[in-house]
Amino acid sequence: MATEASKTDEQVQPGAEPSATSTRETASADRATDLTSDSAKPFSSDASRTLVFVAAAFVCLAITGIIEWSSRPAAIKEFGKVGEEFYPEFTDPTLASSLEVYVFDTENVRPLDFRVQQLENGRWVIPSHHNYPADAADQLARTAASVIGIRRGAMVTRWQADHAQFGVVNPQQDALNVDDIEGIGRRIILRGQDDTVLADYIIGNQADGQSGEYYVRHPDEEEVYLASLDIDLSTRFTDWIETDLLGIENWDVTELTINNYSFDELRGEISNREVSTLSRETSSDPWSLDGLDEENEEVDADAIRESVSTVASLSIAGVRPKQQGLTPDLKLDRQALRSQGDVDRLQTDLLARGFLLQPGEDGNQENLRLIAREGEMNVATSDGLVYRLHFGRAFTGSQEELEIGLTSTGSDSGENAAGGSTDPDAKQADESPEAAAGEPGNQEATKQADGTDDPSTSSKPGRYVFVRVEFDQKYLGEAPVQPVQPEMPAELKESPGDDQTSEQDPGQNADQADKQDESKTEETTSEEETEQEDRLAEIRSQYESNKLKYEADLQEYERLSKEYQQKVTDGQNKAEELNRRFAEWYYVIPGDSFDKLRLSRGDLVKEKAVEAEPDGESTSEGEGNTDDVPDSNVSDADSDRLGQDAAAASNPQSDKTGETEASESSGSKQEEKDSSAPDKSGETKPKTDPPKKDDQKSGGKQGR
Repeated sequence: MATEASKTDEQVQPGAEPSATSTRETASADRATDLTSDSAKPFSSDASRTLVFVAAAFVCLAITGIIEWSSRPAAIKEFGKVGEEFYPEFTDPTLASSLEVYVFDTENVRPLDFRVQQLENGRWVIPSHHNYPADAADQLARTAASVIGIRRGAMVTRWQADHAQFGVVNPQQDALNVDDIEGIGRRIILRGQDDTVLADYIIGNQADGQSGEYYVRHPDEEEVYLASLDIDLSTRFTDWIETDLLGIENWDVTELTINNYSFDELRGEISNREVSTLSRETSSDPWSLDGLDEENEEVDADAIRESVSTVASLSIAGVRPKQQGLTPDLKLDRQALRSQGDVDRLQTDLLARGFLLQPGEDGNQENLRLIAREGEMNVATSDGLVYRLHFGRAFTGSQEELEIGLTSTGSDSGENAAGGSTDPDAKQADESPEAAAGEPGNQEATKQADGTDDPSTSSKPGRYVFVRVEFDQKYLGEAPVQPVQPEMPAELKESPGDDQTSEQDPGQNADQADKQDESKTEETTSEEETEQEDRLAEIRSQYESNKLKYEADLQEYERLSKEYQQKVTDGQNKAEELNRRFAEWYYVIPGDSFDKLRLSRGDLVKEKAVEAEPDGESTSEGEGNTDDVPDSNVSDADSDRLGQDAAAASNPQSDKTGETEASESSGSKQEEKDSSAPDKSGETKPKTDPPKKDDQKSGGKQGR
């Protein structure tokens, strides 16, 4: 205890001197520590360096693994879509109620669109073309059916930077790079009734060397796939509407009135007026021209046939909406025209298209007439409809300019309107969606209805037409005429019991006549009474026949009257329906169609061909000797009479006999004539048998 206490005291006392023993122990411990440190220094330095290298290697491997790992999951996910449909839920094409096609016009650097939509009332319209009525139900169903089931093929890229290369840049994106303009694709969107998206594709270029394979992508995805496409899609305006303007056939036309004149809009004067009217009863009858010089002229059937065919096949190239305020019968709609400013806007709109409203002949403002820049044509059909075509201003433009015109201002390539105004539709630029589709990478993804992919971008001539329809009953033909009931002959009215017997069966009447004949005495069976009874029987039979015919004719008249009245009703209803359609639009027709319709009188007639007369035969033989030649002025009857006179002179007895027979023959002919002559009632008298030859001979002998 004492020893431990002393050690403690030594350690506790800092100021005390260390003992000899502690000093030696401390020195021994220091030497042992130095030896140990010297032997461990080489081993510690090598291990540290090795550990550093190993750690660096692990870090590099980790970084490489992280990079590889970060890039692989997305690729695996997207490659997993290969072979899948873009829109597997879209299986019924009839669900589509709207179509939207968006392209980009690289020449004018602006987006274009073509849209077809079904309204709530079930009516189809084309919003991109002034909401013109569309015949789109079947067309849209075919288009929808052609985009159902499109599958993702091989993925060609997953980077946005490659979109321009494959032509799948979105034409509807907010900002476009200059380098991307040539690579903009065509976007097709189909929507349902509730505006839900049924299908939405961006279609790019066709793959090189692969027929029917195109680059396609979903607008919300960056990946681009190859896909097999056979889309039945057209953005032509005329493929979505009823292009037949009048809807008539060649054989329907029965009258054609060509009113050629020119109207000076600045002076308000009509010049060069010429009216030609062609007509025919039926389609199988030849055409006749009013005022034709039949001795020297004849109708040019080929020219008329071409003109009628052009009218029947007149097609719509474009439409423009009209200003409201004018009724189909050319009266001002006071409900739409509330001020003079509205009237002025209506007149300005008409003038821009080449038309002018003027007061009627009596100067009445309510009785207006429409003056057209290049004349008129009236086409009457066999169903009583009269189509009145007023030909306005001509202009040239691209396909889109013909179809819908332009709203922006620009250079005028058409004709100047009155007062120096210009036609807003006459411009040279081609800004149609189908023109943009003609750029590389856009046109091949869709097929046009006529088999062409790139419609012409050159300027085309067009002509404005103002169309009205009227109904004129006279072109239906003559109305059925009610038959007249036959009146009982006076002989039957005077004869007792004839009224009763006339209503009985003819066989019963004959039996009663036989009984009456048997009861008569010999004094009443004279030849005159027998002839009278036969004559009455003949009249009665004819009267009965007339009554039967009247009843049959009356039934036929009632049937024809119903048909005729139905034609009148149908014609009036159709005229109203057509006027509702035509009242809202100016129509544009192709310029070459107008050229075929604007025919002058000289184009409708030609010089009549002169028939060559046969050469006369020579009469040199016997010329000058006229004694033996019969006089050409002597008729055959005169020749017979001269021959009879010569024979009578040589045989007087035969002459007397001939006179007797001739007298008897003339008497018998006179009796036949009297018996067959109609009586006062209009009925034909029955013939009586002529006397027998034996009676004539005996009578003649007794007379001699």
